[in-house]
Amino acid sequence: MPNWDYPCSEPVDITIDSWAAGSIAISGEPTSTLSVEVLPSRRTGNAEELLAEVEVSFEDGQLYVHGPRPGAFHRNRGLDLTIKAPAGSGCAAKTASADLTCVGEIGALTAHTASGDVTAAAVTGDVTVHTASGDVMLQEAGGDVSFATASGDIQLVRVAGETQARSASGDVTIGQCGGSLSVNTASGDVRVSAAQAGKVHLNSASGDLRVGVVPGIAVYLDLSSTSGDVKSQLDPAGDEEPADAAIEIKCRTLSGDITITKAA
Repeated sequence: MPNWDYPCSEPVDITIDSWAAGSIAISGEPTSTLSVEVLPSRRTGNAEELLAEVEVSFEDGQLYVHGPRPGAFHRNRGLDLTIKAPAGSGCAAKTASADLTCVGEIGALTAHTASGDVTAAAVTGDVTVHTASGDVMLQEAGGDVSFATASGDIQLVRVAGETQARSASGDVTIGQCGGSLSVNTASGDVRVSAAQAGKVHLNSASGDLRVGVVPGIAVYLDLSSTSGDVKSQLDPAGDEEPADAAIEIKCRTLSGDITITKAA
C-alpha cells in the first residue's frame, strides 16, 4: 500500500484536500520522520484506482495530500489516511464523510467536513471547525476556538482562549473556558461547566442554557427567557450588581430554561 517517508524533525504544515470518504488520523509526536500511509477502508472491492489517484508532496515544511476525485468514491468505499508528524505540526483538512482524528500534540487545526466527525486531543494553538452533521470533540485548546455546525453536537473540555460556537439543532457542551464565550443555537442545549473570566453570551430559541461559575468570582448577570424558567443558584451580592465583576453572563432564550450554578 502507498507509503511516503520524509526526514523531518521540526513541525510542519499539513494540508489535506478532497478526502471524501474513509478516515484521517493525524499524530503529533516526537519523531525525526514524517510518514504518510494510505489504506483501503474496507477489504471488499477494488481500491487500486482510488489509491492510484492519491497525491502526496513535501517541500519547505509543507506537506500536501490530495485525495481521489470525489466522483471516484462509491458506497462502502473509502481510504484511511494516517500521518505521523513532529509534535506541534498544524493541520488543515477538507473532507466529505471522512472522520478526522488528531492525537498527540497538534499546533493548530482547521477542518471543514460535511458529515464527518472531528476529534482532537491537544491543540496548542487555534482551532476552527465547520461541519454540517458531524460531531466535534476537542479535549484541550491553547488558543481561540471557532465552531459551526448544523445538526452535530459540540463538546469542548478545556479552552484557554476565546470560544465562538454556532449550532442549529446540535447541543453545545463546554467544560472550562479561560476567555470570553459566545454560543448561538436554535434548538440545541448549551451547558458551560466552569466559566471564570470575560463575557459569556448564550443565545437560543428553544434550547436550555446552563452556566457554572467558578466560586469566588464577582459576576454580572443579564438573563431573559420569554416562557422558560430563569434561576440563579449563586450567592446574592446585594441589591446592585458588582461594578468590578470579573465575568459578565448574558443569556437569551425564548422557550428554554436558564440556570446559573456554582462550578464544581
